[in-house]
Amino acid sequence: MINEISVVRLPDRTPIEMSGVTITSSADAWGSTFDFELADIDQLSLLKPSAAGPRQVEVTLNGYTWTALVESYSRRREWSSSGINLTGRSRTALLAAPYAPGRVKVTTEDRSVAQLVDEELADTGFVASYDTVDWVVPAGAWFYDATTALDALSRLAEASGAVVQSDPADLSLRVRARYPESPWRWTDLAADHVVQADVVSSESLQMRSAPLYDAVVVTGELAGKGVTCKVRRAGEAGQLFAPQVSSPLINTSAAGTERGRNILSDRGEQALVDLVIPLFAGPLRPGEVGRVRPLDLVEVVGEEGIWHGLCVASRTEARTNDKAVVIEQTITLERHYTDAD
Repeated sequence: MINEISVVRLPDRTPIEMSGVTITSSADAWGSTFDFELADIDQLSLLKPSAAGPRQVEVTLNGYTWTALVESYSRRREWSSSGINLTGRSRTALLAAPYAPGRVKVTTEDRSVAQLVDEELADTGFVASYDTVDWVVPAGAWFYDATTALDALSRLAEASGAVVQSDPADLSLRVRARYPESPWRWTDLAADHVVQADVVSSESLQMRSAPLYDAVVVTGELAGKGVTCKVRRAGEAGQLFAPQVSSPLINTSAAGTERGRNILSDRGEQALVDLVIPLFAGPLRPGEVGRVRPLDLVEVVGEEGIWHGLCVASRTEARTNDKAVVIEQTITLERHYTDAD
């Protein structure tokens, strides 16, 4: 496989020479972070901020595209060499401080959570897909002060145990459950990716244990609007309770149940498994793996058999080495021994 790396400045698509690119993403972060090594120091002027704000770039690695804001740089001068490193974040950062203003809001009409998400993004140039439990929030239950659009979206998502994820390339976000499917269902589902052991160049594991909770109380905070739900794992006694959680938006049993399901999905004996694998370009052939994103379900086929894990973080690295390009991705999989395999 011949690896390919391309970086261009947006919107004029001026090519930028990079000797290294690292992109890091997490299930619990709304966007990715970017680290660049500029190959041609004379191109720094092309990426310095202007009166319009930070510069934007498009990164393409083996056909997969990301976009980013270039937010800072550092320059190293030495007797025999010099170099420039740049850092940035997903363009979703434009919805957060310091770029976006804090706002004040109190709803005066009933709105579904999906509608509230769309309202937060009105006139921003961003759009969102809402892919988790939806419910109607009564007038007066959604309010905030000095809050940016992205912080508001994160609060709306958190109510049902969801997270906000940025599209790698487009000006769009996705609100989805932190556990799209509970671990006890993973073995019955078709995985988003299948990783064969022979493509793994490095593997490491860190054990993690959590109490075997089988119940949790989720409650609303507003008198006359909130509900209280005891959420229990089906088929279990419901006697070991996770810490109680609350939100002013919990006003239906559907919202409380979904929040509780996500809480009870994080329990028992677990491990965080790091796998270093190539980033194969499409179209993929059997045994090859494309870009793995946080919250993708991954099936691993190894010497010990088959097991499943939820991708909770990824780091994609591209670097030039003797005029060749090496591109690898390190995926962190959350493996559940108690509830999965």
